[in-house]
Amino acid sequence: SRSACFAGEPTSLVYLPTMIPTMRRAVQSSGVARCVARPFSAVAAPQKFSIYRYDPDKMAKPFMQEYTIDLKACGPMMLDALIKIKDEVDPTLTFRRSCREGICGSCAMNINGKNGLACLLFIEPDAAPIEIQPLPHSYVVKDLVPDLTNFYNQYKSIEPWLKRKDTKAK
Repeated sequence: SRSACFAGEPTSLVYLPTMIPTMRRAVQSSGVARCVARPFSAVAAPQKFSIYRYDPDKMAKPFMQEYTIDLKACGPMMLDALIKIKDEVDPTLTFRRSCREGICGSCAMNINGKNGLACLLFIEPDAAPIEIQPLPHSYVVKDLVPDLTNFYNQYKSIEPWLKRKDTKAK
């Protein structure tokens, strides 16, 4: 379990006296000073995510799998939630990510019915699960990873880069 004491989080002075006996018991039992009481700002905020899962190696039908994470222990963006799920809950979850700045587009997916970048979309807490699926109208390689072969072929065909009209001879 993650330590309940977070550096930099304010602790109420009213709450501090109630922490001392708990801290004293923790030191007596383990001989090591550690914080075990949670400050008020660290109250759990569970959010469910319903994520599209497909593994071509298993030859099974795609399905939606539900995960629950604590938003207080997670960053504010959808990509942060996906990373937390992959790191702490299900390491088999597969998705693309790269720059985390909304430039590369590798984390593009369909979130609650709208296409967007997971690194730019804030998590909006809701009682209903947040639904995350791969981009529509694209083949799925695995889980949230679409096959971008056709996209890259089209991108190459339009040549969206600057070209010089003449080259200087050296």
